[in-house]
Amino acid sequence: MKKFNYKTLLVCLLLLPVVTLFVTSCFDITGVTQPASAKVGETIDITVNVNYDSEDENQNQRFLIFGMLVPKSWEVAKNATVVFKSSIALTPERPGSGNMIVDPVAGETPSFWGDKSRGLDGQPTGNSWTTDMNNILDIGENYGKVEWVSFRSENPIDATIGDTTVDGTITVTLKVGAGHSGVQMGYWVGYHGNGFKQEDPLADSTPSAKSRHWDSSYKSIAITGAGEDATDLTGPAPTSTAAISPEGYMFDDIITIKFDAKEGKDGANTALFNAGAVNMNATALMGDATTVIKADRDAASSMTLTGNNVWELTIWPPAYFSVPAGNIITELHLSFSNADGTVLVQNPGYSSDIVLGTKCE
Repeated sequence: MKKFNYKTLLVCLLLLPVVTLFVTSCFDITGVTQPASAKVGETIDITVNVNYDSEDENQNQRFLIFGMLVPKSWEVAKNATVVFKSSIALTPERPGSGNMIVDPVAGETPSFWGDKSRGLDGQPTGNSWTTDMNNILDIGENYGKVEWVSFRSENPIDATIGDTTVDGTITVTLKVGAGHSGVQMGYWVGYHGNGFKQEDPLADSTPSAKSRHWDSSYKSIAITGAGEDATDLTGPAPTSTAAISPEGYMFDDIITIKFDAKEGKDGANTALFNAGAVNMNATALMGDATTVIKADRDAASSMTLTGNNVWELTIWPPAYFSVPAGNIITELHLSFSNADGTVLVQNPGYSSDIVLGTKCE
């Protein structure tokens, strides 16, 4: 776990109630500084700027809670360091800055009172913060394979004197993991007293605020060096609707393209289920950024039924797309239609073609 700065969050920590008071405090995430891109294996710093308004001066012993939405494969709970910093520092026992510790993993029952989450009604749920984050919060523009991971301030914070509005920073240091070429990261900040309590945001809350007691923010990052099989978690999602064999191939090999009409959205059948004929519509993306489109619904694009609603077409891409000498195919964009083109199947759940790249062994 790594470094994590916190200024405003620290003020939020002031909200931490060891004993829940009648506070009507609110959090705003005022900015996120995150690299636009990073390389697999690189260590990066992310800064979340936070503002906390206690709305009174009696905010005692409140634990700051911070959440991050990250790819599951990054194992952030094991590999990130989080630190908060603010201008409040009343006593050594209740500092205005310090480390944040990882919350019990999702599914575990917390024993320490500061690790016990509160739901949308503000009442204890019996779950850890991590569990409720994954139950309650959305995952932004990601299609899946991401998780919320929660961190808690190591010590409570006091905001019983001085300004009732405080700015702070939370700094995260983590190592970028493999497996994905892009993801929309998420950030959440609140305190243990109200948790995920849902109320209308204040008039001056940030546009993204969903509650007067907490705030969340999302920001995308591109990942380089993730490998040719890496997926962009912001979509489109990988699909079993279409595949290429053999398992390892280049686009100058003879390949077989398979279309499974049973593999639609959320396990449903596609619109071509039990179709009498299926044609492949294909666009080849070339190395020089030009494209070649084959969507004629002719004999060359006619697929053969080889199983239960499984259709196949074997081609040698350079000849099929009439690739000029010196050029190469880098991607295939595929959709499928019936014989007269009145029914079209693309990537289930998206209005876009299925994209397949090379997979060399």
